[in-house]
Amino acid sequence: MHLNPSTNGALRILMICQKNQGRPVTMPEMSRDLGLTESLVVKSCHELMRAGYIRGRRGNGGGYRLARPAEAIDVMEIVELFEGEENLFPCRLRQEEQCRIVAACRLRKACERAYDAFKAELKGWSVADIAAEA
Repeated sequence: MHLNPSTNGALRILMICQKNQGRPVTMPEMSRDLGLTESLVVKSCHELMRAGYIRGRRGNGGGYRLARPAEAIDVMEIVELFEGEENLFPCRLRQEEQCRIVAACRLRKACERAYDAFKAELKGWSVADIAAEA
């Protein structure tokens, strides 16, 4: 299993917005502090804004803030927004006729169980939880 860079970036962007407690965070600040490329920050912020997780303001004093309380943003929601289920477990084919060994393959069943466990674990975590100090 592997999260794509946009998913990782989006989760980190939400975390830095939470840690700044309402102070707008600029894209250059995110890129510098999170070690992400500007293009990844732009792409992730755009998608997070489109989905209503952050809001942005241009100009002097502008930047990005959470649009919802961090406690109300489920980590799995973000993963599902940025990842297709097929990206996490590619052998979970929607169209079984594409796989020649589907009838005999136990890997698919194991991946289904692993994905269900992955979802169940992340569903219990909010952005507030992952942004909390250790």
